Amino acid sequence: MAKLSFKVGHVYCYDCVKAVGKFIGKMKGVQSVNVINNESAVIEYEPSELEFDEKKFEQIVKDSINRLGFRIKEY
Repeated sequence: MAKLSFKVGHVYCYDCVKAVGKFIGKMKGVQSVNVINNESAVIEYEPSELEFDEKKFEQIVKDSINRLGFRIKEY
């Protein structure tokens, strides 16, 4: 199991957190999606089950979150 985590801006309510989890959680290989304190997203996934290589997977996750109207903050 691998983990992808980053800071997320503009996730203020329960429905926002739920939208992120629901959308990303449907991707093949994703085991769990958690938004912690409405500012950090943590995605646990099984690399061998992904449809893409891990770099492409990370980019798709970030692009998807941005399309949902949230902002990825760089560390």
